[in-house]
Amino acid sequence: MNTSFRYFLYLIRSNKNNDSTYSQLKHYFQWKKSLQPDSSSVKDEQPWITFDVIDFLKSNLNNKSKIFEYGGGGSTLFFVKRANEVITVENDQDWFQILSQIIKDKKYTNWKGSFKLAQKGDLVAQPDQANPEHYSSEDEKSTGYNYKEYVTFIDNYPDNYFDMVLVDGRSRSSCIMHSINKIKKGGFLILDNSERNYHTESLKNNFDVIIDNYGASPYSQSFTKTTVW
Repeated sequence: MNTSFRYFLYLIRSNKNNDSTYSQLKHYFQWKKSLQPDSSSVKDEQPWITFDVIDFLKSNLNNKSKIFEYGGGGSTLFFVKRANEVITVENDQDWFQILSQIIKDKKYTNWKGSFKLAQKGDLVAQPDQANPEHYSSEDEKSTGYNYKEYVTFIDNYPDNYFDMVLVDGRSRSSCIMHSINKIKKGGFLILDNSERNYHTESLKNNFDVIIDNYGASPYSQSFTKTTVW
């Protein structure tokens, strides 16, 4: 038994209490390949979320799908190859310019990207990143800033417009709150790193949980959780 496979088995066993099962073994070779030095989310045109959810996306996206994503990257390149319309809002200007150039070079025309910088100043005295009304982020560099313009960018679109929203950027609790009404009936909300302390109670009466377990993800030597509602 090689070292990497032994370690993968360890990850499965150590996450059993988090609903990880031996079904994760089907992802082993993809996971191992993603850890090679020449692999990256952008180069591979692959989202940096669990393999279970990547497989889900492959089965549930089509050329009529309308996608909104908070935070762009490999997921953007994955989506533009499969969907009708992809809308991305990004808070990092340097990365946004790089991503925009990549998409331009690849000649994709179904993407609309926007850069929204965080605004200086907290909206409340002691912001809590789990409170969607605070528009804050746990990221250290975000101390003393709010992401209200970034979060509310989705409000430019009508209710029930998107087939899918991926929340994988800043101020995720706030992003969830603003996404709920923008998703079509039968559509999906996807939250990466959902093991963290995010405000998701508002989803209970609007969505059913489809995927909610710890599992392997590319480019990561630990298991994480991506939830699909």
